[in-house]
Amino acid sequence: MDPQLAEWLYEGALALTRGEKERGRELLLRVVEANEEIEEAWLWLSGAVDDPDDQRTALENVLALNPRNQYALHGLDVLDGRA
Repeated sequence: MDPQLAEWLYEGALALTRGEKERGRELLLRVVEANEEIEEAWLWLSGAVDDPDDQRTALENVLALNPRNQYALHGLDVLDGRA
């Protein structure tokens, strides 16, 4: 992974864990705009957006890259009221 993207991913995830949702979302969007194939960025982004449709899109992008991602599968179950 490009070092700049890795830094944005790390900083975005860290921002989310600190409760800085807007900052995290901004950084993670940079990552996926630069490279749509970074599974972890999509997964973190699903937690950085408020709209359920945006959450679903992010989780579906995770599953397009890794159909066995348990976190994304669980996230969709929650959105669909199955968990």
